[in-house]
Amino acid sequence: MMFKIFPAIFVVFILALLPVQAVLACKCASGETEQSLYIKADYVAHVKITVAEIRDASELENADSDIIDMANGEYVRVSFEEKEVFKGKKFSPNFLKELPFTNGNCMLGLRPGWEYVIFLNKESNGLVFACSGSFSFYNTTDASTKIQQLRE
Repeated sequence: MMFKIFPAIFVVFILALLPVQAVLACKCASGETEQSLYIKADYVAHVKITVAEIRDASELENADSDIIDMANGEYVRVSFEEKEVFKGKKFSPNFLKELPFTNGNCMLGLRPGWEYVIFLNKESNGLVFACSGSFSFYNTTDASTKIQQLRE
């Protein structure tokens, strides 16, 4: 009987010694509709990512200290080609930015060669988040429908 219990106790002991990390999942504000996100945005465009590179967070100009703290020392700076602008000025931001090294930041994972619809407001300083309404063509089955709605 003791030999049957020993493996279970051993497994529990090993699992208890493993480090535990808190994981924060993306959680957007509730009650936002696609229309309200569009109204809040100053710039909405269909873009194709051309280059993505890891950069030092000290380059994040005009970003508040919370954003720089979230960056954990690095961020991803993305060059892009505009396919179609739905709202705002053409080539409004010079680069898009993402903070992929933080928990719960709701990033899109901007990848070269992929296409996205980006929603930005002036305060975002080019930082892209999924909670702003931005979406990828590769993760959204109804992207064509959403593009048509933006055109209207």
